[in-house]
Amino acid sequence: PDGRVVSVSFPIRHVQAVLGVLTVEAGDVDSIISRQRAALAPFILLSIGVTLLSSALLTTLVALPVRRLARAADRVRLSRVRSISLPDLSRRRDELGDLTRALEAMTDAQSERMGAIERFAADVAHEIRNPLTSLRSAVETLDIVSDPEARARLNRVIRQDIQRMDRLVTDISNASRLDAELSREPPRPFDLRRLLEEIVQAYAAARREGEPEVLLSGTEGETPVLGREGPAGQVFRNLIDNARSFSPPGGTVRLSLSREGGWAVVLVDDDGPGIPPENLETVFERFYTSRPAGTAFGGNSGLGLSIARQIVAAQGGTLTAENRTDPAGERIGARFVARLPLRPGA
Repeated sequence: PDGRVVSVSFPIRHVQAVLGVLTVEAGDVDSIISRQRAALAPFILLSIGVTLLSSALLTTLVALPVRRLARAADRVRLSRVRSISLPDLSRRRDELGDLTRALEAMTDAQSERMGAIERFAADVAHEIRNPLTSLRSAVETLDIVSDPEARARLNRVIRQDIQRMDRLVTDISNASRLDAELSREPPRPFDLRRLLEEIVQAYAAARREGEPEVLLSGTEGETPVLGREGPAGQVFRNLIDNARSFSPPGGTVRLSLSREGGWAVVLVDDDGPGIPPENLETVFERFYTSRPAGTAFGGNSGLGLSIARQIVAAQGGTLTAENRTDPAGERIGARFVARLPLRPGA
């Protein structure tokens, strides 16, 4: 007959002896295969449909958004834009939404930093131009002035401008590498009391006759805070230098250390003229150098307090200014209050 015939033989054994052979034959193999193929067809079509649907969903929900993110990142890299803004993706509540929000936050921070660098560069150019203009004018005038007293005044102006430029360059250098130093060194516990004692001892060793004295009082024993010791030391040196520049000859700059809750609080007091109430925040702006009459010229660049507040804020603390007053309400000096977080469990 037509068609295929399948024959299968099985030996019949008893121990090792073969007693016979059982043969089974089937002639409807083609129809069996056809029925099996027909039974598998719906599953094959379903798997193809599921594959196509999942591919479309992955392309729509993952591949295309990732491509948009990559193109947006390329635009930021090529400086055509400063930040990534994809609101439709940032509203998603999945991992891709988390990635979009993180990229947007990162590029926004980068944009703010670039803007701050641009403003800082403009401020630097402006501040350096002032003493340069004064210096050039004094040098040009010096050649045509014959009066000894006038020449002496011009020489004093030249020395003051050189001193101011030297201070500016030093503080600008410190400010420009501040971000890198803060990001490079992770926060670690250190003893704030020991740090302040070392700073006060250094000022005492370098103090000259008539210069303000620097004293430390307050909490005894270890005061462990969490932060970066090197930048923290720069904070208090800047505050002490600022206080000394406003103090009268033979005056005193007083540091006081105490604890308030989870904070280490350092007060830096001077006996100077104080700060006008409207300038208690302005003094922390870059290149703010308004000084009362009679104070030394060129001793400040206007960056020290700005740098100090930036460092304290980066370590999770606060730095504020206020005035010291007598019982009659008259200003008798300035006070800077630095708060740094104590080490957990301290």
